[in-house]
Amino acid sequence: MNKSTGVSYIKSNRPAGNPAASHAIVSSISKEAARDLSELLQSMFDGIDDSLFELANSARTNNEQNRFFEAMREIRIKRKGIESQFSQAILGQFEPDQVHQQESDHTENVTRLDSLSVVGNDELEEDVAITAMASKAKANFQGALLKFQTRMSRAYGAHSLDAINPPLEPKAICEAFANACQELEIEIKEKLIVFKQFDRYVISNLEPVLEHANKLLIRHGILPQLRTPGIRAKSAPRSGSESIASPSNAQARLQEGHQTTGGAGQARSDADIFPELQALLAGNRHPAAKTSESVHTTQTRNALDTNALLTLLTALQKQPHMNTTASKDAKVIDIRSALQDELANRNLDTKQPAAFNQLDEDLINLVSMLFEFILDDYNLAPPIQVLISRLQIPILKVVIKDKNFFSSNRHPARQLLNALAKAGIGWGTSTDHSRDKLYVKIHDTVHKVLEEFDGDVALFTRLNDDFSAFMQREERKAKIVEQRTKEAEKGRIRSKQAQKRVEDIISNKILNARHAIPQVISEMLKNGWSRVMFLAYLKDDQEHQWAPTVKVVDDLIWCLQPLTEVKDRQRWVAIVPKLLKDLKSGLENVSYSTSSLDETMREIKQELTSAFKNPDNIITGNEISSPLPSPQLKETAVEKQLASRIQDMSRFENAVDELKVGQWVEFELLNGNKFRCKLSAKIEEADCYIFVNRMGLKTVEKSRAELAQDLSKNKVLFLEQGQVIDRALNAVMSNLKQKADS
Repeated sequence: MNKSTGVSYIKSNRPAGNPAASHAIVSSISKEAARDLSELLQSMFDGIDDSLFELANSARTNNEQNRFFEAMREIRIKRKGIESQFSQAILGQFEPDQVHQQESDHTENVTRLDSLSVVGNDELEEDVAITAMASKAKANFQGALLKFQTRMSRAYGAHSLDAINPPLEPKAICEAFANACQELEIEIKEKLIVFKQFDRYVISNLEPVLEHANKLLIRHGILPQLRTPGIRAKSAPRSGSESIASPSNAQARLQEGHQTTGGAGQARSDADIFPELQALLAGNRHPAAKTSESVHTTQTRNALDTNALLTLLTALQKQPHMNTTASKDAKVIDIRSALQDELANRNLDTKQPAAFNQLDEDLINLVSMLFEFILDDYNLAPPIQVLISRLQIPILKVVIKDKNFFSSNRHPARQLLNALAKAGIGWGTSTDHSRDKLYVKIHDTVHKVLEEFDGDVALFTRLNDDFSAFMQREERKAKIVEQRTKEAEKGRIRSKQAQKRVEDIISNKILNARHAIPQVISEMLKNGWSRVMFLAYLKDDQEHQWAPTVKVVDDLIWCLQPLTEVKDRQRWVAIVPKLLKDLKSGLENVSYSTSSLDETMREIKQELTSAFKNPDNIITGNEISSPLPSPQLKETAVEKQLASRIQDMSRFENAVDELKVGQWVEFELLNGNKFRCKLSAKIEEADCYIFVNRMGLKTVEKSRAELAQDLSKNKVLFLEQGQVIDRALNAVMSNLKQKADS
């Protein structure tokens, strides 16, 4: 990312006419623009505060919650400084004295790529976010931006947009904000949230700022009747025979009265990343390929036109060996070789290798890269990868006709690919694919694309609707089963938890008593009253009887101890009648020793009476056994090693804490077999993680420690569920940028 703070907007031209008047106009415009953007920035910070607070409230772990709160605190502390630095940067964009040499048009794209930092992934992610924001704004607000730049060039006295770097360029605004945020000591995840809010509150509302500035310039008499700018606009980088988002095209649309409106911006809400991808491809080509005139001439002469390419691709799509879905191999098709073979089959001249115009060449490369990612994506089950790999040629035909595939996540073909990949994440190994409904449905959907796609993307819409309806039915059935599974497991775990809690309480109270507990009472507590406590624990939410049942145990043990104080003996007399009544009532409710309950109660009463009458004869716990003092042993080497392992396990336990309900994972068994399932429930009070398969049936139950142990041994893998095409595009862009930087 470009970290420079000095920005220039004029090469050598000085304001024409009255310099003082021009300076006053520029100063007035700069203050208004800075004020408008600062107001948007203030709204953005309020939005960030609310967003982080909501994220912190919905966080599933304390670590995650603390991270959001720390980010909120850091942003609040440094908010004023960021606002001030951003405002100064915007004002500086209008300063004519900051004169820097402008780069020529033919190196503009290379310089932009060279400015990318060759450091870690964090700055790479920042750069991708900034580029996406700037590209979207430049596309959505092209009309207002071009008018503003044209009028500002006149205010500076320039005769061509080539002579200046006009202020309020979306990329410059984004970089000014990014530079102001450099002092924020927050992690990349939170910083990307900040950038997202900046895009939402500031960049997406740039058009009113530009329109306000245009009105002020008109008020000062600068090109009030502007329809066609009287100066030459900068040429956008070109690749092959096609231009990339050329402002000169926008200039022609302006002349026809076209303006980029809010409606157009709404219709195109996704950032147009294809120009950026194509520019990155251009930056990664071999220099000889870009500078050799003879090679370029030969390629142009022999290049297949787009219609001929589509015809050949359709023929390839229909060939049995290219579109079969029965193959077990998932591989990216070598389109060039396949086309060369097709040309040979048609007895065409194949002395020269098949060549394409530069745009089609770039599209072939991009689609190949996307499918390479999909087929390397471990999140997809291999059989599903095989099926999806067969869609490479149809998708290539789609993008040749419609570049919006790269920009819009609502594109029908992109939606279908994402839906197939998402459905396939939970598909496990099956010995008979033909009997698995999901596999058959994906197979049939891919087969219909291969058989029926003739260029009309409406086919993808119909297939996606049909597949989505199928998945909704399957997910609805699985959800019912999963809900029953969760309820059954929660009941079982709660029963197990109640049993352990009761056993622990009774055992601890008997062991910690300061006097011996008679056998009849110990037997009654462990085998009779424990049932009363068990039921009370399970029903405590409705009946609130858990605490009274525990108090009965406490009172009974207290009444058996030697009592010599008057007040203690008075208390004994007061509570024993009710204690005996509660004991008998509770034991009757759980049908404890029905035939001999009265005899048991008489024995309990005798033990209580004996303890009350003869306190001096009661043997205390200390007289029964006196524990020996434990020796103070030094920490052994084994214990030190164990402590070190426990510390190492903490990072795996933190990873387990990040696991969310609904996330898919893959477990590996001792025999090497693997199976996939998703986290259905986290029962924290019982330290229990319940996993189910895609049918909603329970597959495995793990504790936090067991999951961490599996992670440390690579016996479990957390799968990603994001949209596969989005992840593929991000990976392709990152790889291209890294190659450009190397």
